[in-house]
Amino acid sequence: MDAELAFLDSMRAMSEVTGNYETEGVAEPDQANSQSLHEASDHSKDINAPSSTAHADDSLNAVPAVSPSLPSSAETLDPNSNSAQVSQTDAGDQTPEYDPTDALASPRPYTPNVVEGKTKPAEPRTVGGFIVDDDDEDDDDISGSVDAAGRLAASDDGARGTSRTPRLSSIQSPLNTLASAQDVSLANAAPNRASSVAQNGSHDASVNPASLSSPDARLRAQGAVLDAAQGNQFSQAADTTVPSSSTGTTSKTVPKARLPHDRVGILEDRVKEDPRGDINAWLGLIEEHRKRNKVDDARGVYERFLKLFPMAGEQWVAYANMELGNNDFFRLEQLFNKSLLTIPYLQLWSLYLDYVRRRNNLTTDPAGTARTIVSQAYDFVLQNVGLDKDSGRIWQDYIQFTRSGPGMIGGSNWQDQQKMDQLRKAYQRAICVPTSAVNSLWKEYDAFEMGLNKITGRKFLQEKSPAYMTARSSFTELENITQGLNRTTLPKLPPAPGFDGDDEFTKQVQLWKRWIDWERHDPLVLKDEDTAAYKARVVFVFQQALMALRFWPAMWFEASEYAFENGLEKEGTEFLVQGMAANPESCLLAFKRADRLENTLSAEEGEDGLKRRGATVRQPYDKVLDALYELIAQAKSREAQEISRIEEQSATGLLFPGTSKGEEDDDEEREAQKAAKDAVKQSQIKIVQDGTAVQVRILSRAISFAWIALMRAMRRVQGKGKVGDVVGGSRQIFTDARKRGRLTSDVYVASALIEYHCYKDPAATKIFERGMKLFPEDENFALEYLKHLIAINDVTNARAVFETTVSKLTQRSETRSKAKPICAFFHQFEAHYGELSQIAKLEKRMSDLFPEDPQLSRFSHRFATQGFDPTAVRPIISPKTQTRPKALPSIENPPSAQSTPPPRFVQPSHSPKRSLPTEDHDAGASRPRKLARGESPLKGAAGRRLDQQKRTQQLSHGQVTQNQWATQAPPPPPLPRDVLFLLSIIPGAHTYHAARFKPEAMVRLLRDTNIPAQQGSAPRMPPAGAMHGQPNGRVEPPFLSL
Repeated sequence: MDAELAFLDSMRAMSEVTGNYETEGVAEPDQANSQSLHEASDHSKDINAPSSTAHADDSLNAVPAVSPSLPSSAETLDPNSNSAQVSQTDAGDQTPEYDPTDALASPRPYTPNVVEGKTKPAEPRTVGGFIVDDDDEDDDDISGSVDAAGRLAASDDGARGTSRTPRLSSIQSPLNTLASAQDVSLANAAPNRASSVAQNGSHDASVNPASLSSPDARLRAQGAVLDAAQGNQFSQAADTTVPSSSTGTTSKTVPKARLPHDRVGILEDRVKEDPRGDINAWLGLIEEHRKRNKVDDARGVYERFLKLFPMAGEQWVAYANMELGNNDFFRLEQLFNKSLLTIPYLQLWSLYLDYVRRRNNLTTDPAGTARTIVSQAYDFVLQNVGLDKDSGRIWQDYIQFTRSGPGMIGGSNWQDQQKMDQLRKAYQRAICVPTSAVNSLWKEYDAFEMGLNKITGRKFLQEKSPAYMTARSSFTELENITQGLNRTTLPKLPPAPGFDGDDEFTKQVQLWKRWIDWERHDPLVLKDEDTAAYKARVVFVFQQALMALRFWPAMWFEASEYAFENGLEKEGTEFLVQGMAANPESCLLAFKRADRLENTLSAEEGEDGLKRRGATVRQPYDKVLDALYELIAQAKSREAQEISRIEEQSATGLLFPGTSKGEEDDDEEREAQKAAKDAVKQSQIKIVQDGTAVQVRILSRAISFAWIALMRAMRRVQGKGKVGDVVGGSRQIFTDARKRGRLTSDVYVASALIEYHCYKDPAATKIFERGMKLFPEDENFALEYLKHLIAINDVTNARAVFETTVSKLTQRSETRSKAKPICAFFHQFEAHYGELSQIAKLEKRMSDLFPEDPQLSRFSHRFATQGFDPTAVRPIISPKTQTRPKALPSIENPPSAQSTPPPRFVQPSHSPKRSLPTEDHDAGASRPRKLARGESPLKGAAGRRLDQQKRTQQLSHGQVTQNQWATQAPPPPPLPRDVLFLLSIIPGAHTYHAARFKPEAMVRLLRDTNIPAQQGSAPRMPPAGAMHGQPNGRVEPPFLSL
């Protein structure tokens, strides 16, 4: 009913607005301001009117349009008056020191950073003292409180004279129709209708100056001009919202599809829809412009792309090559100025070096100016990217460039000596860097030094040999660490956990972290000798990682932390600033940046100093909040477009291509088909809505915790402050948060606890009461409210809140489980401080509500604490019988013998024929030379006892001859207990699958090895294989690989 009333009211309001736009134009600023002042005065009378209901709480939701020239009602409160908790039945005329409900009853309008102009602030629609828009809470959070608010609607609206006034959405340019606001309403019809009149009436972009009396009119005129100039192919009907008969929500019509041959338009649409995710669309758009030789258009796309991806070195190189191919050296040098110092990309620096060498001809350089410029360019390049493991070619080119200079190696004049010193310095720098060319550079350096003077050469080589060995081994180790690493500069958004590409992305993150950790462990031993070089190497690797992981906030955080820990303040701040620009929705980077600002800002005296400090600290929070609110708006816009697409497909029959519409179908079949179509359509719409609801819920929690962090920071900087004052403090943040909406109960809990713990203000209880009305089914909020009431020793209200919350949650089966933590907490409180009758009554109620919980755990919960349960203690009565150690596992029959397959023995046989192998007998077990033995040779005394028993049985049956055992050996002494235990836990022989040693083969090998006979020695014996009948005297190897 409320939604229908809002819909009708919005239609009536929009008919008036559109009539004004069409007939009289936009109202003058003075008229708009006077109307706003009149409404503010009328609404302030409604607020101050006495009411039989909760006076302080109901006035909270009436948000009038306050003119900047008039003080709000929050400023007229007496801050020095003290009051206790105000009940709903006896509110009176008391004014507390800080009443959040009074402060929020007439807050100043929130003015984001948009086009400056005087527009009439809109009033929210209130029902029963509650704002039913999403200013206070998310749509999902308020769903449980709509019923309670609806019951008070009739009495409250009649008593206070509150009218339902639809909130007008912000007027947008026709070019921004796809990125609409989060709530779709018919209030958008007025600007859309005006823009459509401007577009359809005249396509020559002519605008009447008299109609541009307000920023809204100028925005509409600008949109009409841009539409006419660009030939926008989107239909203006896409901006008009219509009610959906099937879902009861508003939707948008999908923009018209472009023609297949409009390749540029299709790519532009893809870029506009997903600028950070669809990199292929960017690259395809650039390629399309270059194919058509539209260099200016390609430059424009490059500039847009590099503004969004400023560290994409590959595209900087492609852009520079395009300008170099056009011989536009001025633009090329501008590109180098914008990119080189911020992007340590090796190919970009190599291109710069090639350009410098091209522009400075060394063959026609009698004065040596060109050589000096090229030499400085080499030093500049090597200083920035000479640390890269792939920079070996640049080092080799630099040495060859130095060799080609004037002078002769080994000469005696000053020029020859200067060239020798330059070469020695270049070689000594190059051999200390782990690159692929370090081996060849060392060989060249060795030849260079030894060619000059062997004595001094050995001295220099001996000094630099440890650094070279370290660099060579480090490069090998680095190659192994970075194996599989994709050193791209085109970043990708991290896939959602569990979706396609998540494993590959996580692997790349781990590889980059391994490289960074390797550098931080200082494998080149630079930390003690050259600390600056060590820090430069680590920062360089962080920069390389961030080019590929630009959208991974944790990497930016780690880079800034390392920089701050090592005294690199400039680099650390730059990491945070660039990280926030790349990830504006990251709470991690925003919180880190705000903490850094709060710690480094100097304390200033006076209100102006507090105001400046608060504004500086608040900047990172405002950026992340704006980004998160924008994400919610985009999610809502995508939802509306997707629902419109589904409805259009359903209306045109695209969802059901197999259905027929023949006349022979009777009414029943048509009704059945229609019902099936509606069911499928509703199921698809529900899937879209559920997915959007999950995203909005997560984003709403992130927004709430960002407001909480800002509230706590402003309390530290400005204190509790005063709403609407120069120093607003934490209370102003709470007011601003409620204006923007999309809040969860966590914001109310945090604000109330700040008021209580920091200032002992009774306003904390009022905030909890207000939140309880907004979130009646939030079990976490109710639990925190109970804890607060018990902390202030208000047990009576705590029992009332407990009864109200549990009764409401247990009315429906789907919310019954939410009452369990509340019951458990209050049961613990009653067990500690209540009467036994109350405890028994509560336990009986809990057993009826949650019969699956055992009675024992519920009873023991009375006496247990977090770390100890006295009811579960098992005392020791008889140490001899209760503390007897367990028997060790038997060696003869280990516990794992039942789960392991039986050993494969070859039973002794007296038959001259070979026995037939079984099915599960492998081929290796039937080899004639393989010895048959037991499961494991490490059986200790038990194994020897079993062997002795077998021998005794064989002797008794006459199977043992005198050649085998002449005398029976006495049994060996038993092994110690520890040795037996060790033998019991050693795995059996069947678990060993590597090469097995064959002692008889080793003996045979040693015996049959032919040793060259010396003079006068005995004649050489024939091979043992020949004597044993083996062909060619082949000797079996002592190891058999399994």
